[in-house]
Amino acid sequence: MKEYKQLEYVDQLKLFHARGIEFGYNLEDISENDKKYQKDLLTISTLGYYQLKDYAYPYFSESGYNNLTFSKLVSRYYRDKRLRNAVEHAIEDIETTLNTKIAFLLGNRFGSFGYLDFNKWCQTTGYNKYINKKINKYVIAKEQNTFLRKIQGKARKSSSRDVKLFDKNRNDTVYLPIWLIMNELTLGDSIHIVKLMRESLRIKLAKKFGCTVKEFISWLECINLVRNICCHNGNLIDIELVTRPKVPTDFKDLLVTIDAGNKKLYTNNLAIIICIIVKLMSSINPKYRFGNLVNSIGRLLDEANSSGNYGFKSRESILECFSNSNIGKMSKI
Repeated sequence: MKEYKQLEYVDQLKLFHARGIEFGYNLEDISENDKKYQKDLLTISTLGYYQLKDYAYPYFSESGYNNLTFSKLVSRYYRDKRLRNAVEHAIEDIETTLNTKIAFLLGNRFGSFGYLDFNKWCQTTGYNKYINKKINKYVIAKEQNTFLRKIQGKARKSSSRDVKLFDKNRNDTVYLPIWLIMNELTLGDSIHIVKLMRESLRIKLAKKFGCTVKEFISWLECINLVRNICCHNGNLIDIELVTRPKVPTDFKDLLVTIDAGNKKLYTNNLAIIICIIVKLMSSINPKYRFGNLVNSIGRLLDEANSSGNYGFKSRESILECFSNSNIGKMSKI
C-alpha cells in the first residue's frame, strides 16, 4: 500500500496556492507574526485541507483554481454551514410532524399497543415496491421481530422523563405506547414504518402532507439523506443527488432541466431539495418563516456560482419558490 506524506499546515496552504488559490501575501516570504497568515493557519488546522477543498470545485478547471481566494473559500464553507442549519431546522419540524401523524393514525385505529402486531397495519400480501420485497408471513415476522428488538433498546436507553416514568410504573411490558415510542425513532425508522404500511394508511398519511404516496416517500427519502448531510458536516450547496426525487408539480417551472434522450430531467442539485422542503412545510405550517433559508441561498451566488449552478432557473425563481411562504421583508436576492 502506497504511503502518503503528512503535510504541515503551512505546506497545505502552499499546496492550495500552487493550485491557484490566492492569499494576498507571499507564502514563501511571510513573517510568522503576520496576523492574516496566523488566521489562515488556524483555519486550515481547524477545518482541514480536504474539507475546504471540497468547496473549491466550482472554481476548478484544468489549469487549477480560478478567481478564488482563501478567504472566499472559507466564507463559502461557513455559508454552507448557515444553509445547513436553516435546512435542518425545517427538516426537524417535518420529522416531528411525521412522527405525530403516524402515532395518531396507528394509535387511533389500533390502540396504544396495536402497532406491535404488524399484521394489523402492514401490507401483508403482494409486492411492496418501497422495500423491494414480495410480502408474506415470513417477511412480516422478520420485520416485526427486528423492530421489537430495536424499540426495546431505545426505550431502555431513552433520556425522556415520560419514558422513564412509564417504564417505572409499568412492570407488565417492555414496550411503550405508540405516542411515546415514535419520539424515540430516527427519521429513517419512521420512513420505514410508512413504507411497511398498508396502502390505505399510506394514502391517509400522505394526504396530511398534501401529496401522493409516491411523492411522499420519495420526498421523505430525500430529506433523510439531506438531514444526514447536515448532521455530519457534509457539503450541501454542491450536492448532486444520485436518485432524483419526484418534483413537486407547483415548482417545476422554477427548476433547471436537461434533455436526456426522449425525456426531460429536472435538476438534482440544491434547488430540488429546497422545493421539497417548502412544499412539505406549506402543509405543516403555512406561516413558517423561511427568511434564514432565503438569505442563506442568496449569499451563495457569485460570478462562479449562479442560480443555475444550484438548480434554479434564475434569481427570481429562488424568491418565487418561497412566494407562498412567510419570508418577512425579503424582497430580492
